[in-house]
Amino acid sequence: MNVSRIVKLIAAFLVLAPLGLFYVQNAGTRVDLVFRLPGMSWYLARSAPVPLLLAIFLAAGALAAALWFGSKAVARGRAVRALNRQVSALEDDLAIARLDRSPKAEVESADSELTETPDGAVEDGMTDFDELI
Repeated sequence: MNVSRIVKLIAAFLVLAPLGLFYVQNAGTRVDLVFRLPGMSWYLARSAPVPLLLAIFLAAGALAAALWFGSKAVARGRAVRALNRQVSALEDDLAIARLDRSPKAEVESADSELTETPDGAVEDGMTDFDELI
């Protein structure tokens, strides 16, 4: 057995042992589950065991949280996939632009867009595609 498996077993024991003890201590405890509104009330369960009620409400809460956060995770996943498609399209455009460059075209465009900076250096005004990324 490796260390991670032992740690997982210890963690499971630390969680399940108190739950088991709670069940053993409270299995005989029975309560009435009543839904009360002003002027009226309904018995939802008569003489229901406390551990069963707690398990039902714990499962309902976990299901509600899974639905709430699951829908947000799905929306984020869609956004990530859309951004990945945009990035791959831009990378394709960049690759095509690099293939389309020819020395003659660079010389012609460099001659037409030369500018002089205040310190006397000459810049060509072209933007390198790698700087855009």
